[in-house]
Amino acid sequence: MSLAFATTEVSGDEFHERRRNARRSGNPAWLWPEVRIEDWGEASAQIGKAVSSVLAGKRAELPPSKPMPLSLACYTSGVGPLLGYWLEQGLVDAPDDVGELLALHLEHARKRSSKVEGWSRQIIGALVQSAVPVVVLKGGHTADAYFPDRATRPASDLDLLVSSDCSGRAEIALLNCGLECRIRDRRNSTWQYRGPSHEPRSLWLVHRDDPWSVDLHSSLDFSASAGAPLVRFDSAEPIEKSSAWPLDSDAGVLSEPLLLLYLAVHAGGGLHSLTLLRMIEIVLVVRKDIASGRLSWDEFLQVGTAMNGLGSAYPALCMAEKLAPGTIPSRVLEISAELARRRTRKVVERLEPASAHRVDRTSVAEHFMWVRGFSGWCRQLASDVAPKSEFWSIYEQRAYRLLRGQLTR
Repeated sequence: MSLAFATTEVSGDEFHERRRNARRSGNPAWLWPEVRIEDWGEASAQIGKAVSSVLAGKRAELPPSKPMPLSLACYTSGVGPLLGYWLEQGLVDAPDDVGELLALHLEHARKRSSKVEGWSRQIIGALVQSAVPVVVLKGGHTADAYFPDRATRPASDLDLLVSSDCSGRAEIALLNCGLECRIRDRRNSTWQYRGPSHEPRSLWLVHRDDPWSVDLHSSLDFSASAGAPLVRFDSAEPIEKSSAWPLDSDAGVLSEPLLLLYLAVHAGGGLHSLTLLRMIEIVLVVRKDIASGRLSWDEFLQVGTAMNGLGSAYPALCMAEKLAPGTIPSRVLEISAELARRRTRKVVERLEPASAHRVDRTSVAEHFMWVRGFSGWCRQLASDVAPKSEFWSIYEQRAYRLLRGQLTR
């Protein structure tokens, strides 16, 4: 199997040309004309079956596959490095050429992870020295606390929560670390290291030299779309009730049940985010925190109801249960489903873990699955017809991360 396609760095000109051609084709997120969507879907299904087997404690087997669709499916699902790790540990069997491809995904992820860890420690240290209480979110936390190797939970950015009254000091600290603000909205700002290029180095795997950013949040409150109801995470006092970050106890991480709620709401907030990697993350968090006693389902339901989050968490919880049966109690799924929109439930009923993630077109039903009430419809339609330019910029940049199945928003 020739793997040159996966490691050949894509130029900025080629990347932008692929974007232009994708827009002309009517499928603006599909940047891979070399691969039929059907072949990508078949490879994704094979990966999903292997992941489900390993999570069930069984030895998995990946069949012979075409290299480009398989590498792309590993990339968009986010699980290429994890499959490479499981192969290394003897949990997955694969033909030699498939094994070579998975090993390449893991190799690049490990090299990148080493750099990301150094950057993360530097930035957290700068914030702590600036007297900014900071909470590390998503992959910046779970990669070390729940995954077998931090490289197996790749992420394109580091998500950090600071209080709004400390955001000024936090931004000065990021500037002093050599970052610059690229995008800003009411609750978040995105920062990247100064440089000429911010495009991915490869469109087939998590490249060791892929760009990286910091997403600075002054609030955790979240809406899946313009017309969706608000999930009031801030009401749970996430900074005040945080636990210690595994890499530096001066920083915090979300405590349960807020951690699981936050992961599930963001994973299911749009089908572009509902990747296999996000489902695996939920499974690993539930298993470890139930076993340790940190997670109580009664408290999960109580807090989730209070912050209006259970309905929004339902798609990801449902997919995690389908991927690894026995992970989410039936009563939790039933209550979450009751609080979700009927449109949301109908969409989720048709999904399977391996095919839930959207890189190709999103249906009309999926686009409007979260809209609630007359005011919600007005907000959603207004956003679709006349979006603010700053939000187009935000969502366009997020789209590139979604292609890799690594969005941490």
